[in-house]
Amino acid sequence: MSLFMAALLMQFVVSVKAGLVNHVQGPANVKEMDMARVNRPIRTGIDGYVEVLLRPGSFLRLGENSEAVIDDAELASVKLTVTRGPAVIEVVEISSDFPITVTTGNLTTKIVASGIYRFVDGTATVIEGKLKTADSKLTYEKGWQVFFQDNYRARKAAKIQVTSLDIYSQTRSAEIAQANYSLASSMASSSSYGVYDLWLYSQQFGMYTFIPHQAFRSPYGHQYYGVGNHRVVNSGNNRNGGNSSGDSGSGGNVNTGNGNSNSNTGNNSGGGAASAPAPVASTPSGERTAPAVYIESKSSPAGATAP
Repeated sequence: MSLFMAALLMQFVVSVKAGLVNHVQGPANVKEMDMARVNRPIRTGIDGYVEVLLRPGSFLRLGENSEAVIDDAELASVKLTVTRGPAVIEVVEISSDFPITVTTGNLTTKIVASGIYRFVDGTATVIEGKLKTADSKLTYEKGWQVFFQDNYRARKAAKIQVTSLDIYSQTRSAEIAQANYSLASSMASSSSYGVYDLWLYSQQFGMYTFIPHQAFRSPYGHQYYGVGNHRVVNSGNNRNGGNSSGDSGSGGNVNTGNGNSNSNTGNNSGGGAASAPAPVASTPSGERTAPAVYIESKSSPAGATAP
């Protein structure tokens, strides 16, 4: 690839900080492509939903009437607080050496594995994946709800109810995976992006997508492709991807309780996004808005196991 093309592409690589607003639907106090400031609240209104990029491969998604604050935007030490309403964090790829720290109410936890996590009103629910307590003494896996009441406590969720935020999160995951497939395919002859996990801007889709250093399957069952060796990377021995021939699998049996996802690929049908089970919930009614409908001025204050 020429130096000119490399320089051009680098214009579309997102800042090496957490906090870029990648999608807004309905009323919010941010707009798409804003960089959220540390300690400045991100808010949504009724029927409002926001997606914020954290570390490459990790997404914060806020539901309606919610608020969150980025406490630390450094990629090696991302910290955030969900101060009101529900939030979902999807993690496609993460190192347990660099967890994402999330506080809700008086509960502070660390995300240490790929998965899906819901935070609301002082409770963290592990839909898929693995959480640790802030002191790293306890670990909670899929199906556990964690809270703090004089001490860390947890209960097994008999059935996790699907909400409109879950629908929004799953839909966004599929769209970003589609953007990844399109962009990774068009960059298959490039070796400049084959060694790092990146956020890269897709002009076709009008958003940033995740470009990993190797193929990964998201906890929703969608495939993310890397770039390298003059082809779309989809190595059979990567820790999340399983075996595939260049398109996503049509089925996903995702189990991230140990930080890995195992997929039964079945017949490959292309498109970069595998079908995930359709949750039953109302679809978010707010429309995508760019710029956002501001709900206020932007300048306003804003089962446990031992390790």
